[in-house]
Amino acid sequence: MLCSMMNPPAVTATCTAIMASLASACLAAGLPDDWKPPPAPGAFLRHGAEAPTFKAGQPLVATSYFYWYDADSGMHLRNGDGSDALTDHPPTLEGFSTRRVAWHRQQLADMIDAGIDIVLPVYWGTPGAKGNWSNEGLPPLVEARERLLKEGKTPPAIGLFYDTSTLRHNAPGIHVDLTAEAGRRWFFATIRDAFSLIPPQHRACINGRPIVFLYAAAFAKAVDAKLFPVTRRRFRETFGCDLFLVKKPEWPGRADSVYQWGGALMPRLLETAAVGPGYDHSAVPGRTPLVRKRADGAFYRWSWEKLLALDPATRASVVHVETWNEFHEGTDVCHSKEYGRQYIELTRRYADLFHRRHRIERPMTQAAPKVVAVTPAESKGLRLVPQAQGDGPVEIRQVAGRQTFATLPNRFSETNRYLYFDVDLFFACDTDEPMVVTLDYYDAGCESWTLQYDSADATLQGIPQRFRTAHHQKTGATNTWKQVSVRLPHARFAGRANGCDFRLAATRGDLFISRIAVRRPDE
Repeated sequence: MLCSMMNPPAVTATCTAIMASLASACLAAGLPDDWKPPPAPGAFLRHGAEAPTFKAGQPLVATSYFYWYDADSGMHLRNGDGSDALTDHPPTLEGFSTRRVAWHRQQLADMIDAGIDIVLPVYWGTPGAKGNWSNEGLPPLVEARERLLKEGKTPPAIGLFYDTSTLRHNAPGIHVDLTAEAGRRWFFATIRDAFSLIPPQHRACINGRPIVFLYAAAFAKAVDAKLFPVTRRRFRETFGCDLFLVKKPEWPGRADSVYQWGGALMPRLLETAAVGPGYDHSAVPGRTPLVRKRADGAFYRWSWEKLLALDPATRASVVHVETWNEFHEGTDVCHSKEYGRQYIELTRRYADLFHRRHRIERPMTQAAPKVVAVTPAESKGLRLVPQAQGDGPVEIRQVAGRQTFATLPNRFSETNRYLYFDVDLFFACDTDEPMVVTLDYYDAGCESWTLQYDSADATLQGIPQRFRTAHHQKTGATNTWKQVSVRLPHARFAGRANGCDFRLAATRGDLFISRIAVRRPDE
C-alpha cells in the first residue's frame, strides 16, 4: 500500500496534508494515559437485523477498495513534484473522485459484474480527524450502494480494511502503543469511526458480525493478546454485536480468520485466501523495483486455479482479491485504461466457480515450462536474484571461456558468499514434490559450496526448513568445468529463502556458475 509502505519522507504531499489535520486531536509527545477519543464522525452507532449477513463457511469473494482518489485536487494522482503517481490508470479522470456518488456507483456496479460479495474500503482515518478523505468518502459510497439497491441490483456489502499504518504514520508523530489503555482506545475508536458512517443495512457481516480485515501489526509500537478481547467488548457495548476479525498471522490473539497480504505477488492460501493480478509499483517514489508480470492474465488465472484445485471441503471459504483499484502498485482488477474490463471478466469467471464450490482437477498447465534454466545471457523460468544490500551481491565474470555468475564478498560474513535463485511461479510455487537441480560450476575459486533450498520437509521447522541443505561439494582446484545434479526432496519453493527458492553458498572464496537448471525427476 502506498502510504503504508513508503518511508515518511516519501509520503505524498496529499498524504501529508491529510495527516496534518490530525494535529489537534493528540499531543505530539504521545497519547496521555487518560486520552479519550473524540465523538464518532457518524451517527450509526448501532446494529440491527437489517444488516446483510453471510453464513460462516459460505464461499465469498471480497476485495480491498482504495477510495483515496480525487481528480479535482489531484489527491493520489500526482506526486509532490507533479509527476504521475499511478502505474495503472482509470479509463477517464472525469468524475474520478471519492467525493462523487457517481464514481462509487460505477465501481460497485462493476463489482457486481465481477462477482464480488464484499467491498473492503481501505480506511486511513484516525480518531478526531477533520476533513479526512477516509471519512468524507464513506457516505458517498453508502449512497451509491443505496441507489443500486433501489434499482433492484445486489451490490457488494460494505466491510472494512483497517490500514494500521496509521498507528505509526500520523500528523502528531505518535507511535501508538496497543498494550496501553490509551492505545487500545485509539484502535477501537478507529474501527468505531468507520462503522459509524456505514448504516447497519449496508454492513457486510458474517453470522451477523461486521467484517474487519487488519493490516500489519508491525506499525504498532507494541501489541499483545489483550487487544482483541478489549476491542470486541467495546464494539459490543457500542454497536450491540461482535466483530468478525480477519488478521495477518503476526497479530497476537484469537481472530475469526487469518489472511496474508501479498496475493498480487503470489497466491496466499491461508484460512482466508488472497489472489491478485500482478504487481508493479514503478510509479511510487523511493521504492526498490518490484514487478510481478501479469502475462496477459495468465498469472491471475493460475492463482485462481491454484486455489480452485484444492478440496472445497477444506479450502478457504473467503478469498480476498488484491486489489480492486490500487493504481499506484498496479494491482487493480477494475476497469482501467491499460487492461479495459479484462480482469473484471476474469474475476467473474473464477468467482462463479468458487461460489459453486467447483474443483478444478487439472489446473492451468499450458504456461508451465518442463525445465527452467538460467545463464548470464538468458533466463527461461529461472532467475538469479542479486542481494546487493544483503549477503548475495553478484557480478558477471568471464572465467575459463565462459560467462559466469560470480559471488562477491558481503558485509555479513567473512567466509560465506551466496547466489540466490527464484523459479517461475508457473513452474512451481508452494508445493511439496521432488526437484532436480543441475549446475555447471568451475572447480576452483572456493574451498566448497552448498546448495540450500526452501523445503516442505515436515521433520524440520524454521530456518532449517527454509534453508534445507541438499548437497555439499568440496572443490578440487582442478581448474576445469564440472556438472553435478542434486535431488531436492520435498521442494516447497514458496520464496522463503530470503525471498527466493534456493541458494548456493560458497565457503572461503568465490563460486562461478555458468548454467543452472531445475526440473522434475521424471522430466
